[in-house]
Amino acid sequence: MKKITPILIIILIAGLSWLVYTLSITEKSSLSDEALSDFAIKDTASIDRIKISSNVGGQVDFFRVNGHWEFKEGGCLQQHMLDVMLETIKYVAVKAPVPVGAVDNVTKRILGQHKKIEIYQSGKLTKTWFIGGTTADHYGTYMLLKIEGKGTSPEPFITYMPSVYGNLSDLFSLRIKDYECSGIFLYDPLDIKEVDVQIPDSAHLNYTIKSLDSNKFELYQNEMKVNNFDTTQIRKYLLGFRKIHYEIKNPIVPQEVKDSTLANTPTYIIKVTDKKGNVNKVTTYLKFPIFNNYDYDGNLITHDLNSLFAVTNSGTFVQVQYFVFDKLFRDINFFKIN
Repeated sequence: MKKITPILIIILIAGLSWLVYTLSITEKSSLSDEALSDFAIKDTASIDRIKISSNVGGQVDFFRVNGHWEFKEGGCLQQHMLDVMLETIKYVAVKAPVPVGAVDNVTKRILGQHKKIEIYQSGKLTKTWFIGGTTADHYGTYMLLKIEGKGTSPEPFITYMPSVYGNLSDLFSLRIKDYECSGIFLYDPLDIKEVDVQIPDSAHLNYTIKSLDSNKFELYQNEMKVNNFDTTQIRKYLLGFRKIHYEIKNPIVPQEVKDSTLANTPTYIIKVTDKKGNVNKVTTYLKFPIFNNYDYDGNLITHDLNSLFAVTNSGTFVQVQYFVFDKLFRDINFFKIN
């Protein structure tokens, strides 16, 4: 085995060298006659596709359709994530050229490991960024530019964004999860027709709120109408449905933990019906620790105090935070006037 290890190392080094050489040949075969530093595109409204990939693996692809960004594969996409990209594309600037003596070394490093950002305008690929590492002070990012019709720049540049610290490549994530919509309840209170809340362990505290108009409601406790309630509390409660997001989609947990969680009694079942008749339901479950943990007084912690599990209306298993959901975790007494 001792004789095999050096051989494997030599093969690995040779393979990496070949990879860098191949990439270098590919890029240099279409070199521009001049250094290209015009990374920015001011007319971001003309950008209709952004493809992000890495030579070490991973790829995401976005298309603008009728002013709205979508995944190539479909699915809900957080639009603000693309807004950040477009802002970067619009305002990125050259901070300085790479010193002459470092051009070859920096170029090899970029070609050896980079994120590639392909930018399309009106359906045509116009510019490609190869984003490498950062300068020593982390206020500059090494980038190489390719412009269709001109070729690849023979030298890289140090780029930056005003007030941004770190590598600009971090603004172009390769993880689909970073872009997927995480909203569970995103309602204008005026669009809510009914909210039904069940508390399985305390069913006598279940309630239903019915919105008759912008300032008139009905409240029911297990189908029995409640006549004396605080309208202000109801309005405040409905405002809580404007922005409810999950923390993690399909959290990584052992299958037996997920199965046992879903076999337990839910903590809350919250169902919202909008004025078009669409129903949206989420069911929450306590998140039990895999290992025993104790508080500062030596008491056993029976469940996670910061987060819990939930199943969304689409059947997706997610992790949510109490910090976000606590405003919805009310019982009938929150609205009653004694």
